[in-house]
Amino acid sequence: MREPSEKRKRTLALHERALRFSNNVISSCPERFSSMPSSRVWDQLIRAADSTSNNLIEADGASSDADFLNKMCIALREVKESRASLMKVRVCNLDSVQKIAELNLESEAGQLAAIFATIILNMRTRLDEETRKRKKNSNSN
Repeated sequence: MREPSEKRKRTLALHERALRFSNNVISSCPERFSSMPSSRVWDQLIRAADSTSNNLIEADGASSDADFLNKMCIALREVKESRASLMKVRVCNLDSVQKIAELNLESEAGQLAAIFATIILNMRTRLDEETRKRKKNSNSN
């Protein structure tokens, strides 16, 4: 088996990072909740964090550029939602707020969002450039 390319290694490292984020959120979730708001926020947080890593990994196996962009946009929305829920845990002092702080999960969600947004922007820029080149070539014929 040959060594993966540098680009592939970066992709796999990002998968690992998103999975670690999801795992850290899940492992931080309390077994019992002290209030209804804590239960609701945590429920949404678990769903969003899990969806973040799932959609990122699904994007890697996308069937087309449009499919890739769609899954990456969903992963971006989910990680932003995760960050919003993490902020609610902090601001409202909900269950496991200390554990969330110790793991820097709010910051990690923000960093993942920035990475995903950059990937999406770069892909759209590349696709727009390819479209412009095709139009230019077809007009010159």
